[in-house]
Amino acid sequence: MFLRSMQRQSPDNAGEALIAVLRLLKVRSSRLMKVIVFLVVAATAAGNGLAEESNQFLRVVQRYADAMVESGRDTYGPQKSGLFLSALDRITLKPLTVRPAPPGGIRRGDRPGRAWTAMNGANPHLDQNLLRILNTLTDITGDKRYAKAVDEELVWFFNNAMSPKTSLLPWGEHLSWDVVLDVPISGGDEMMHEFARPWMLWERCFTLVPGPSEKFALGLWEHQIANHKTGGFDRHAPYFEHGPVDGKDFARHAGFYIGTWCYAWKYTTNDVFLTAIETLLARFERKRVQKDGSEASTIGPLDCEIAAKMVPEPLATRLRIFAAKEDDLVLKDLRAMFTNSAAPPLWQSGYSAGTLASSAMFCLGRYEQTSRKDYSNLIIEVADRYLDSRPEEDVDAWPMSFGHAISTEIAAHRFSGDARYRKQAEAFAHMAVDIFWQDKPLPRASMKTGHYETITGADSLALALLEVAGLDGGFKGVKVPSNTIDR
Repeated sequence: MFLRSMQRQSPDNAGEALIAVLRLLKVRSSRLMKVIVFLVVAATAAGNGLAEESNQFLRVVQRYADAMVESGRDTYGPQKSGLFLSALDRITLKPLTVRPAPPGGIRRGDRPGRAWTAMNGANPHLDQNLLRILNTLTDITGDKRYAKAVDEELVWFFNNAMSPKTSLLPWGEHLSWDVVLDVPISGGDEMMHEFARPWMLWERCFTLVPGPSEKFALGLWEHQIANHKTGGFDRHAPYFEHGPVDGKDFARHAGFYIGTWCYAWKYTTNDVFLTAIETLLARFERKRVQKDGSEASTIGPLDCEIAAKMVPEPLATRLRIFAAKEDDLVLKDLRAMFTNSAAPPLWQSGYSAGTLASSAMFCLGRYEQTSRKDYSNLIIEVADRYLDSRPEEDVDAWPMSFGHAISTEIAAHRFSGDARYRKQAEAFAHMAVDIFWQDKPLPRASMKTGHYETITGADSLALALLEVAGLDGGFKGVKVPSNTIDR
């Protein structure tokens, strides 16, 4: 307690205070007194230095949040929705009037705006970690503006942007809400609904907008799943009209749907959501078995584990058994990837191509569910590969790539206690601030672009910076959300 009080002092004041205390305690030796004073002052200076560094990253994140809350929301067009824009001019903090060149690895059809025109789109799926950051900042600072802005976005979006025929939402991989024209739009040629990553805000959605949240979950079953007997679906489904097909049923998307329906069951106890989960689970229990009799990973364990905590037996046990088998298959694939030197790149991301650190974030998500050492060991192995690494000049690295690398190093430090990983996390954090924020409140979309566009994970990088800021327990028990949803 005494040393903590000293660390709140400046080094000079701490030394003077300590001398007074030592005199009261009748410490006679001037040499001993000098040694004690030197050690405490040095510790105080070091502690103040760490605190200042942590505050620096918190200030960067808070300045980003303030800019978005104050200037990055929809005040345009007939409806002032308050939605956060997913692309902005970093100088004016207004919508982009000229469509900028895309970051490396980004397709035209995935950007938040109509094809070949200015990008005026708001896409909550792409801003999800920003929303989680804002909620966390309210917990850290006590400033309710941040959480209020999140609630306003969720309420408006679910109440106003839903398709009247399919109950699907204009978000995810291709769709967004045009804040100037006040209509749902696609970055491509068709209005196709597709998840971009899991939606982790269902608890809040079912609290704020229970009716529309249930309606979306039902729409996902009725208009995304083509065959309710076999579970056949395509990751793309028409937004405006019913028209699902049994096509490219990417397994990860089945996980996203299950992760939606389990919350819908929790809040409604409508049996249709249990049927939906059972149908897709059965589909991938079958698809796991290959033609030669071998088995391959499919949905993955994360969403199945989440669902298992909410649904009743015997479905809960069946989901857990499925997830445990997925562990064995996924870990086998990850070990083979490392052994065969076929690991993903360290820094270059792209469409359906993550970095090595993104694999570590999957491992972290599963470790947090199971505490399985296989996953923490892999995280440490990935962290080792990033030590002293830097992006090559010809790589258009994304903010997300830095965010995942930072979070990987922090996790490795937590698991091992090795100070090298923390030092590397802090070094990456400093580098990321210099590269992406520069002197602006908003980060740029990549190393080779100059505008703000959240498709490349600015929100995930900001979340990682918040992790660094909280390393020394400075948030008084407030937990920073895990950086594990980019999957």
